[in-house]
Amino acid sequence: MIELTDSLLLLARKIIAIYAIAWCFPAIVIVPVISLGSFKHIILMDKQLAKDLSKYYDDNGYMRPKYQLSWEVGSRCFDYWVKYPFIRKRVTTNSVKFKAFMWWNALGMWSWILVFFLAFFEKGLGISF
Repeated sequence: MIELTDSLLLLARKIIAIYAIAWCFPAIVIVPVISLGSFKHIILMDKQLAKDLSKYYDDNGYMRPKYQLSWEVGSRCFDYWVKYPFIRKRVTTNSVKFKAFMWWNALGMWSWILVFFLAFFEKGLGISF
């Protein structure tokens, strides 16, 4: 029974690691497009996921200058990806494409978080799963 559990945990770790590596390649293209490209992508994410739009946009609907900087846009994008499983109820669109895009990236971010978390446990604390 212990051998079965160990082999299942090893398989789960391998699947998480493979997904994390596979997610990196499209993310290399996605992140610069969102942070350095047109604001339309982050505006859509803000409208769907932001808790307080007035923080990012003025009364006329223009993005505040502080939040137009590329690192602010990229950071907000990463924040939405990490938080998406918890804030997905805010989404008002029925777009399957948007939801698939957000889930793909949320799972990619969480897979890297799990990879580093498990590596820290195993190497840093000596706890093996």
